[in-house]
Amino acid sequence: MASIETLRPGAPGPASQVAAPAPADQSPPVSAGPEPLRLDHFLADPAADRLTGLVAFALAAERQADAAPETIARLRRDAEVALTDHAFRTLHNNVERLQQEAVLARLGHLPRPPGLLRLVSANLVALALAAAGAGWLALHPQTLAGITGLLAG
Repeated sequence: MASIETLRPGAPGPASQVAAPAPADQSPPVSAGPEPLRLDHFLADPAADRLTGLVAFALAAERQADAAPETIARLRRDAEVALTDHAFRTLHNNVERLQQEAVLARLGHLPRPPGLLRLVSANLVALALAAAGAGWLALHPQTLAGITGLLAG
């Protein structure tokens, strides 16, 4: 089970984390490696976007890159590409969501479609009207002959 320790200002840390002081006759080792990363390397250009600098710093920390100027410039370009891609995806998703909301709003204003009973009754009324017209033409042969003559030419 994990234990919880309360940290107080001025209190010594756990005994396992306390480092022994270095002897006075030894100097700390000097590394000839690359300069460590600092956030102000990425935010030094006032014309550059702060968000791009922050993302470039995060990429550098993730990749454990050095603080060389060409590396910083490459990381800034990578950050710009990543931010552009993210902005495009966000815009695309928002446009798609807005289109769906517009379609749903438009469908909400339309009346309900007719049900099955209404469609069947409308077809029965149409059949009754067609039968009445056919019956009237059967009772008036001269009208039927006139219509046939007009259609023949």
